[in-house]
Amino acid sequence: MLIDITPTSKIDWESKGERAYSVPFTSDGMWARTRMPLYVASSGKPGKTIVAIGATHGDEYEGPVALKNLVTSFDPNRLAAGRLIVVPVFTVSAFYADQRASPEDGINMNRAFPGKVDGSISYRMARFMTDEILSRADVVIDIHSGGRGYQIAPCMSFHAVDDPELKQQFKETAFLFGTPFTMIYTGGMGTGLLTEEAEKMGKITIGSELGYGASTDIDGVRWAHHGVQNVMRHYGLIDEPVEDLTLAKWGNTQRLIQNTDIDTWITSPIAGVSEPLAPLGSYVTKGTPVARVHDFYRWDEPGIDILADQDGYVLCRKFRAKTEQGEVVMVIGKEVE
Repeated sequence: MLIDITPTSKIDWESKGERAYSVPFTSDGMWARTRMPLYVASSGKPGKTIVAIGATHGDEYEGPVALKNLVTSFDPNRLAAGRLIVVPVFTVSAFYADQRASPEDGINMNRAFPGKVDGSISYRMARFMTDEILSRADVVIDIHSGGRGYQIAPCMSFHAVDDPELKQQFKETAFLFGTPFTMIYTGGMGTGLLTEEAEKMGKITIGSELGYGASTDIDGVRWAHHGVQNVMRHYGLIDEPVEDLTLAKWGNTQRLIQNTDIDTWITSPIAGVSEPLAPLGSYVTKGTPVARVHDFYRWDEPGIDILADQDGYVLCRKFRAKTEQGEVVMVIGKEVE
């Protein structure tokens, strides 16, 4: 499969077969072009369009590795209907710099949507994603991990929605990945999120947290790689039965967990070094000590214990020990029907 270095106007979104593109965006600070990888596989027949995106943040690696494995091994003859669009690495300069935001303009790509045609490079790439890719999608999968900052229980995720039918579609799609948890979380955590933009466009939109520490988690790569194919099976792109992707070490179970109130996210009252007291994924009860923050300027005093404010599962903990006052050190979610 040869990479076609081509202007955006020359991309073939429709023809039967597979194509690999290196999409150019003019750099802001030098005479150069940043190139975003883009894979398109079409059956040439009517059907759903599945979009899968990796590295919306540059220091999250399960998505890029899984999607690279997918496109380099995928046989487009498997497609019975519809179309697959994959962006293995979205925020390209951040990815190669091994950092969350773009070194070219300092922008967090997941705060840049819907983008601007006359903005800096991240905003222009977000505008291309909105106009040319998300607009063509029926289902959008934005694969994330905890990056350097947080360790999050392996989960798919989606925003809380009022429409029960839409919520059920979100849940069914998320559960195709087999992760032990699916997290319902709040919108409004910041402007410009890719997933919120896709939702506003009426797309079935799923996120994930499949690793941490800017590493590459073996299970996270597996869930992303095979989960995308399960989504293709579920929506009729490939005529194969859905695989069971649950893992025995997580009890072969899947739980729907919700935390939509950011006021319940547990924050540190002081600056110091955080110590987790409850394992990731464990069930805790209100009042249980779940984290401790140590002030090493007062090494002769005990650390400050932080208590769970509700019953539920530990979804997230601060991964890097150094903690600022007010930083989130743990998030607990309640299981819902």
